[in-house]
Amino acid sequence: MAGTIKVNDTLLLGPNSVGEFVPLPVKSIHRKRMPVSSVRCGQTASFALRKVTKRDVRKGMVMLDSRMNPVSCMMFEAEILILHHPTTIKPNYQAMLHIGSIRQTATLVSMTKEVLRTGDRDRVMFRFIRLPEYIRTGTRMVFREGRTKAVGTVVNVIPQSTLSQQRGKLKDKTNRACLFLVRRGGAKPITNSKMTGKKQDNKL
Repeated sequence: MAGTIKVNDTLLLGPNSVGEFVPLPVKSIHRKRMPVSSVRCGQTASFALRKVTKRDVRKGMVMLDSRMNPVSCMMFEAEILILHHPTTIKPNYQAMLHIGSIRQTATLVSMTKEVLRTGDRDRVMFRFIRLPEYIRTGTRMVFREGRTKAVGTVVNVIPQSTLSQQRGKLKDKTNRACLFLVRRGGAKPITNSKMTGKKQDNKL
């Protein structure tokens, strides 16, 4: 964290449920129940934001400078160390992730090893199961589930926009393949002349 926030500054609050960051002006700032004109990095304060309700704010959201152009993510890569696990960890394993103020369950999508046990290190891919989050590379993380404990570091963040583009390309390829199959072996439309001929044959 770095920088200074002043009254009437416009900040980006997010990510919301669809991964977007909404620009909001800071109406007032309170520190230790006293109004102040600004706060800097390392200080704790409360902000009154315009055009926002309690329902629009959740744990894990951040306020950033509007010039940063931030992006949210649903998937990211991390290098992890398994501190303790009673059995083995395989793909599709789910655990609660703690990354800064983020608290959300994620699925272990893929890993380089077949299984992970206590003391193993590996580079794995996680996917959040509910909402997109704002994560930066190099951030420390912890994940736990029951007696399972593991720590790690975020090494690569996959922006949500990239995933949407990949899904759009895959859908486009699928549609093109279906169209190609229809053109190659699809049923031909029945013309009116053929229908008329069939009706006349039936009458005869």
